[in-house]
Amino acid sequence: MLKVSLITIGDEIRIGQIINTNAAWLSNELTRLGVFVSKHITIGDDFELMIEVINEQIRHNDFVITTGGLGPTHDDITKPVLLKIFNDELIEDKTTINYLEEFFRTRNWALTERNRQQSLVPSKAKLLPNKIGTAPGLLFEKEGKYIISLPGVPSEMKYITTNSILPLIKQKMEEKNENVVLYKTLNVAGIFESNLADLIGNPNIFLGEKSSLAFLPSYQGIKLRIGTIQDNFEFAKKEIERIRKILYDKAGSYIWSEDKENLAEVLGQLLLQEKKTLSVAESCTGGWLGREITAVAGSSEYFLGGIISYSNEVKINQLKVSKETIERYGAVSQQTAFEMAKNVREIFSSNYSIAITGIAGPSGGTVDKPVGTVWIGLATEDNVQTFNYNFGNERSINRERAVGTSLLLLLQAIKNNKKL
Repeated sequence: MLKVSLITIGDEIRIGQIINTNAAWLSNELTRLGVFVSKHITIGDDFELMIEVINEQIRHNDFVITTGGLGPTHDDITKPVLLKIFNDELIEDKTTINYLEEFFRTRNWALTERNRQQSLVPSKAKLLPNKIGTAPGLLFEKEGKYIISLPGVPSEMKYITTNSILPLIKQKMEEKNENVVLYKTLNVAGIFESNLADLIGNPNIFLGEKSSLAFLPSYQGIKLRIGTIQDNFEFAKKEIERIRKILYDKAGSYIWSEDKENLAEVLGQLLLQEKKTLSVAESCTGGWLGREITAVAGSSEYFLGGIISYSNEVKINQLKVSKETIERYGAVSQQTAFEMAKNVREIFSSNYSIAITGIAGPSGGTVDKPVGTVWIGLATEDNVQTFNYNFGNERSINRERAVGTSLLLLLQAIKNNKKL
């Protein structure tokens, strides 16, 4: 089995100033190939420690991939570390200097001497093109093993990985013809983890000896991760598909997407298929629902817009909720959610609308309406329906659950052809 170790370099990652999204993305892409990702390691900008960790990992893995430390500033020390490991020296690469000159010229930027130094590369490294940044990736081979150094900027790292690294690793896997590890994730929503476990039953009955099933709960649903280790990729795919079919037979009505696809993406696909449009009105979620919807590429085809009616004045003046409704029933009520959903759909002339109003906390709750109370309204041209929930007393969790639940409610309504 081909093993890969990931090393993230940078004090900003080590101290938690920046979230390490690179390791998560790389792990997912490598795992999809059937690679075994053995470790994630985060280290600061420490010359001796970097040498120690890289040397240690290359002894136990086929590939070591580092991210970070290839920039033009004094704290970017990955290249000097690699020079030390490989007893190498820097040379100026003409292709890189030509690329840098063109890169800066087309942006009307001055190519400084500091930037020009990025054309100085280790003589023993193969350069991996970076067409969206200035630092090329570096590939070293050592006794049949590989050390790859990538920029820390996520978009640049992804470009180099997609165009240079993944094809290389796939080629090496085919040459070695060893075991592969493969995963498939089924995204579940609308059911508690314990109820889902009861529905599926004992996984050992249908899992093979080299296969696994994990429950990964979140505030917007549960991920069922199927894993298997097989002699080759084709065997692994067949085993994953066998288990996948069993899970759909047992819990298919709660499985809404697979792998990286989320509720907003699935809902967007349905809206595109149906040629329908959507608008939103948000109070306690403060734009989170709109952000989730517009995070999907192409959402402008079906999402018309929304109103963040955080205050009662905005609910009344912009969203046209009746002042009498709010005075009589309160901003967090069935009646207010009803009017929010109905009115925002009419304002934007959309086919569907979602409205959310609630008490996110930590304060603001009463005996009748405790913290966590949320009303969600869904509207079409024909009908408006409201739903009441209590998501608990944690502010961020309440908001996330409100967003996930509202997306699921509309998704269920459209997918099941239910008339609201």
